[in-house]
Amino acid sequence: MKNTTAKKLLKRQDGQAAIEFITVVVVIFFFLFFMLSLSITLVVSDYIEYATFMAARTLKSMYSTDAVQDRLARQEFFKYAERVQGIARNFDFQIKQKDVNDEQTWGVEASYDIDLFYLPPLFTKGGQPPSVIRLSAQAYLGRDPSFESCINFFDRLANTLGFGISGSGLVQQMADNAC
Repeated sequence: MKNTTAKKLLKRQDGQAAIEFITVVVVIFFFLFFMLSLSITLVVSDYIEYATFMAARTLKSMYSTDAVQDRLARQEFFKYAERVQGIARNFDFQIKQKDVNDEQTWGVEASYDIDLFYLPPLFTKGGQPPSVIRLSAQAYLGRDPSFESCINFFDRLANTLGFGISGSGLVQQMADNAC
């Protein structure tokens, strides 16, 4: 009697090892893909931090006008950002001044969307993954005066002090040496 009960019990457990194996493999793959996605997110966010720093560095460089500084900083950021376009998207890039009274608080801020956990399009509704997060990066290095601002400053200074060189090439030479 005991022997037949044991055989019936064993017959009811057919396939249990396969079900346990599948369950464990699914959990392991979930954690593996999550760690891979998290790693990609961290690497891309560091890369965007670097792109933001390079844009702020370009903004700090002295160019002919403020508009040229802004344009070149924007170009520098998007030159880096286009390399991770498939992973990070919806970039919002702004040139800001934290304190209006301090010229050294100019910098750039960038925000973007990234998938924390990648799901293939077959598993998402409407193609938009449910795990999109918004990240941002900031870099404030200040802003050097543009060459145009420098010339205007020295032109006003020469005019105020009565040097009689306002609007001449001597003002530009002063700006070349002092800016």
